[in-house]
Amino acid sequence: MLVENSVSGVEVKAAHEGQSPAAPVTEKWSHEAIVARANARPERMQKLKVAANSGENPGFEYLLSCWNDDPTLQIVTKKLLAKFPQWGLVAVEGVLVKWQE
Repeated sequence: MLVENSVSGVEVKAAHEGQSPAAPVTEKWSHEAIVARANARPERMQKLKVAANSGENPGFEYLLSCWNDDPTLQIVTKKLLAKFPQWGLVAVEGVLVKWQE
């Protein structure tokens, strides 16, 4: 599926959830990578809001992908970790890790 960003007019090929793009973007801060993150952010933000309201952990892998891909979602993820310490996840020196007691 091709999606055109209404602000920049750039077309971005959307990857299906759980699949990697055929040609991964190697530069995290390239224009294409930034546009792809901006296009994915509303859906990801919604899932994080549901987790905040329900207390249900969306899973370490999902939180890690949000953490690694989008600085805005890092902030939201930090707030979730503080709100739900029972999930056993922490941010240590800018890295999301599972807490081992």
